[in-house]
Amino acid sequence: MKRLKRLVMGDVHGRDFWKRHLEKDFSQFYILGDYFDSFDVPFEFQLKNFLELCKAARTDSRIKLCLGNHDYHYLSNIFPQEYSGFQAGKVPLIREALEENMDLIKVLYVIENRIIISHAGVSTTFMERMKAHGVHKPEDINSSFLQNRTILTFSGINNYGDDVTQSPIWIRPASLIKDHLAGYSQIAGHTEHADIKVFIMEKASGEKEALTLVICDTGDRDLVYRF
Repeated sequence: MKRLKRLVMGDVHGRDFWKRHLEKDFSQFYILGDYFDSFDVPFEFQLKNFLELCKAARTDSRIKLCLGNHDYHYLSNIFPQEYSGFQAGKVPLIREALEENMDLIKVLYVIENRIIISHAGVSTTFMERMKAHGVHKPEDINSSFLQNRTILTFSGINNYGDDVTQSPIWIRPASLIKDHLAGYSQIAGHTEHADIKVFIMEKASGEKEALTLVICDTGDRDLVYRF
């Protein structure tokens, strides 16, 4: 029997490329967040596209949605943050749309107990910080976030987010490679490349095989990672 592929699409930013892949054969379709904040897609289309994506996810449970940093800064009950492209005049509309659909959106997914799928990735340092919140496994970050949204707040001293302390919606590939979580390969977006990039991370002590980091944010090129 043919094994159905899992699909992963990077940052959305108002684009509706995801619709082109719905007719393909797949077991799950992961979409890595950043549904808002585009420099070339009108706000009305961004909002319409997000609501259509949420409707599709409610209809088809194979569609899995991740939270991105460009969604996070619109949520209720977080410290004020405004990243590039922030649409200050649209906060009430975006916040309402997000809050009504947060039951569909997770910080991350863990596949087969060895692959983390998230907007940006999970570092060892972040997991160490999460122990204070009772988090000991990556998948527990989701339930911790439901209790305390501030766990994902921007941290560190690098304005670009290239810091091992950063959360799964902010850490950059260089820091994630340097401080990757032992035992897990990862699939993320957040940092745009011309093509899907696969990085091989060094084996940690006791690991039997090398881990990989796949970066799927290809901007407007409509590339999807299949595995």
